[in-house]
Amino acid sequence: MLNHDYLNEITGGDAEFLAELLSDFLAQTPAMIAQLESALASGDSDTLGKVAHALKGSARSVGADEFAAIAFELEQAGKRGDLSHAPDALQRLRAYWATLSAYLRSQVEAA
Repeated sequence: MLNHDYLNEITGGDAEFLAELLSDFLAQTPAMIAQLESALASGDSDTLGKVAHALKGSARSVGADEFAAIAFELEQAGKRGDLSHAPDALQRLRAYWATLSAYLRSQVEAA
């Protein structure tokens, strides 16, 4: 679920720093997903693209590459102004988040 090689590289193996990074991501992501849901519900492709872009960057910063890839799909949909596939991507993002967030919590507790 996470690119641990990348995380070890950026944290230098510092468990406390790793826990802080993952905790911050855990805290910020639900609000970003809510913003994506709101943007999609209102058909606001510009906001959808911008929030998805920010979420993608956050996900990549903690090595959550698969999650970032789904956020990238939403970013591109927003940039294109074509939201026809966005509901499916958002559903996959939410489902992945349910699993990823549990995994992140376990990593924070172990750190």
